[in-house]
Amino acid sequence: MALTVKHLNSDASFLLSFEPVIPESIAESVIPRPFTILLDPWITGPSTIFHPRLSTTSHKHPACIPSLAELSQPPDVVIISQHKPDHCNEATLRQLPAGGTTLILAEPASARLIRSWKYFDKKKIRTIERWEDPRITGKQSVIRIPVPPSHPGSGQEGEVTVAFIPQKRDLAGLHGAIGITYRAPSTHDPTTQASLVRVLTPPSTPEAQKSTDADAKQSAKRDTFLLPPTPPVSPTATAPITPSSLRLSRPISLVFSPHGIQYSSLSHYATSHLVAEAALPLTALLHCMDSISNPWWLGGNICAGVPYGAEIASKLGARLWISAHDGEKDVRGLATGLLKTHRWRDEEIESALQSGLGSVGDGRKLGQDSGHEKTRSVRKPNTEILRLKCGEEILVSGTGQLWRTNASDASCQRAI
Repeated sequence: MALTVKHLNSDASFLLSFEPVIPESIAESVIPRPFTILLDPWITGPSTIFHPRLSTTSHKHPACIPSLAELSQPPDVVIISQHKPDHCNEATLRQLPAGGTTLILAEPASARLIRSWKYFDKKKIRTIERWEDPRITGKQSVIRIPVPPSHPGSGQEGEVTVAFIPQKRDLAGLHGAIGITYRAPSTHDPTTQASLVRVLTPPSTPEAQKSTDADAKQSAKRDTFLLPPTPPVSPTATAPITPSSLRLSRPISLVFSPHGIQYSSLSHYATSHLVAEAALPLTALLHCMDSISNPWWLGGNICAGVPYGAEIASKLGARLWISAHDGEKDVRGLATGLLKTHRWRDEEIESALQSGLGSVGDGRKLGQDSGHEKTRSVRKPNTEILRLKCGEEILVSGTGQLWRTNASDASCQRAI
């Protein structure tokens, strides 16, 4: 499997393309179609909050495409993480066909706003409810989308899951995350693949196998968005892990948090859903790196930056950390005059990843020494830190290998 992340603007708009790996034996007969997800598209116009005199934000540099109509294909899914106009931009979203096939998934406030425009077919707009731990509630709060096989009859369908995880006690409603996993459709004969799965992940009891088989037979009859957790395809902790098994089976996982989120608000999602999907370590973290704040009476913490992101990347073993919401913008208005921005240098981010602590308990910035920190062993982080330019993209394979495409020359690729 492979994930391509393309930065569409200088802010938080990304195009995700998920693709299965096609075996050489059927490569000539199967042309894989990527499953595409568009995150927080803001391509045109300013972003105004309440009133232009209060807060107006504009791009300093144009997006890499003038319109969503310029995409090579309509996205399969659009995800909106919050209702502010630099994330839920009406002028940009109206560039999509009103009656198209694109499914729009939005957190609750954004979904209400989009429905109020009366532009899209309401059946194409789905609310991503607040994620709650199913181990406590007994209910599933993730949206599940089937991914059809690349060729009819070539294997089993895959699945994309989407979850909205808000931060606790966040009065401004800025700090939350979208969790995404992608399990590719099988490109092998279903019976062969089933045999492989049974070898890699033997059931703990005969009853567990019977339950899994029964669930599989009934899956086609159920509402796609209410399916129970999919049994992990990749090896469990007790099974031997080999590069070939990871390349074939391990799902891709991504967390998108443009304003940042505390790891404590994300940890239950990781230890329940991502573990159940066998989607750890995390493939990619799209999280702000800059720390931006206002006085408390103007919103306080706007972008959490490195103190939050470093802890997430370290604890979830993220292969990639891509800067989100950190580009240069023209910001004007009465509510923006007191903004304070700290732009973290790469060496500071590396230090933060090495500590893996996020923010220190007494409020000091990462990188400052304390007696406790001196006793910790320093390790080289495995997370690649990237600040993609507008139009630039990165491809990460199922084995973690990276290729970066220059924004100025789409045909020029280099391995990282």
